Amino acid sequence: MTISSNHLPSPVGSPERIKPNEIEQAIRVLVHGDRAAATRFLEYAKASNLALDQTWVLRNPSGEIGMTALAAPAVGRTAMIFASRPTDRAAAIKAGVLIDATATGCRSMGVDLAQALIDPVDSLEESMFVAGGFHRLAQLDYLERPVPRFGTIQTPALDANVEIRSWNQDDHAGLIDLLDRTYEDTLDCPGLAGLRQTQDILAGHLASGTVQPQWWHILYVDGKAEGALLFNRGNDGASIELVYLGLTAKIRGRGFGKTLLTFGLSLVDGDDARTVVLAVDRANLPAVRLYRRAGFRHSVRRTAVVRSLIEP
Repeated sequence: MTISSNHLPSPVGSPERIKPNEIEQAIRVLVHGDRAAATRFLEYAKASNLALDQTWVLRNPSGEIGMTALAAPAVGRTAMIFASRPTDRAAAIKAGVLIDATATGCRSMGVDLAQALIDPVDSLEESMFVAGGFHRLAQLDYLERPVPRFGTIQTPALDANVEIRSWNQDDHAGLIDLLDRTYEDTLDCPGLAGLRQTQDILAGHLASGTVQPQWWHILYVDGKAEGALLFNRGNDGASIELVYLGLTAKIRGRGFGKTLLTFGLSLVDGDDARTVVLAVDRANLPAVRLYRRAGFRHSVRRTAVVRSLIEP
């Protein structure tokens, strides 16, 4: 009997896509054998319609699942990669092969950029992603502050040539043009330049948490759009996320960042949420200083690693 090469079993130690009846076992390996954590993850995946098509495994010589990696696709042609943590350098190299297969498989889902967030002090975890074709983008600091209460944040006074207007939800092209101009010479994850289309970035912003149109604003100076401030409500309902704050190079260093942030915080004053949260490239010192002066404090730090999946 002749067996098609498409149906030959993968040799032991080679990445293979998980069989549907083994998904729970694969997730359990991913979360270090924690059955309760695996159950919670699968329940979340089902409730959020998270596709698990790109779940890949490495089997040990006995045929059992030894390592798992999966890709969680998101709006905006991105996917977050999760993988079993290696125990040593040799395992990190093997895990890199698994991560490479998982990321490569994302191309069939229309993903342009694979990314992961890892513990900045875990060199083994970073080395396995490097082995999988990823590179370090930035170290991100996650900051938070309490939602303002009782009018403690006053709406800033604006000069006659400065105006802050609500974003026109029909003007995607205008916002895309503005975002492009705010990315020029930016200190915020500059390594992302050219890795994604701006319309995909905007789609990601629109899909982050719950969009609150009344919290999206554009800063105009002398009648021209020069800054953007985008707040969304977090999925947990208890937080408000600063999705993006950006200024064009033309007006940086003139205090407009503080103006926009203060304006935004005044908008959410008294909201039922508990905290305002954001992520910032810790190398972007002007932004870090701005947020610290506005009462944001460090929560956690993560290293962001990325891999472009766009065919050369």
